[in-house]
Amino acid sequence: MTTTPERALAGIITLRLVAEDDLDALEELDKEVFQDLAYSKHYLRTFYNLFRKTWYVIERDGDLAGYALIGPDSDNSEAWLLGLAVRARHQGHGLGRVLMDKAVSVMTDHGVTDGYITVRPDNEAAFHLYKSFDFAQDGDEREDYYGNGERRKVMHRSFP
Repeated sequence: MTTTPERALAGIITLRLVAEDDLDALEELDKEVFQDLAYSKHYLRTFYNLFRKTWYVIERDGDLAGYALIGPDSDNSEAWLLGLAVRARHQGHGLGRVLMDKAVSVMTDHGVTDGYITVRPDNEAAFHLYKSFDFAQDGDEREDYYGNGERRKVMHRSFP
């Protein structure tokens, strides 16, 4: 397992691959950030089984502060950023940018040609973060994207 500790104004930052022991903390984090749309423990376990080599967590001063979950398809032609989250108390310290940089790096390293992300239309901070990594909105906002009545913007980036 590779860790990258860095001294930053935000404290000690560690970016590493997810571990099985993180699942409980990730369930709590997901509920905090995504509330009614949070992944259940069942889905988190399934994602761990499928994507543990492309799922990164970030710690700030020893606290699990966020994650980026990248789901490449079976031939690596396409990948979805299935989740990028940072706890509210850790926002504003550049952790989302670190996670997004890692997500793009994972997509590039896997030879992905098309990357996708969904974002709530009112989440301007995430939308601008994704745009800064060359993702662009793919068509109109989609009504009832997840079947719960909420709209989503789908964003896309082509990789060389």
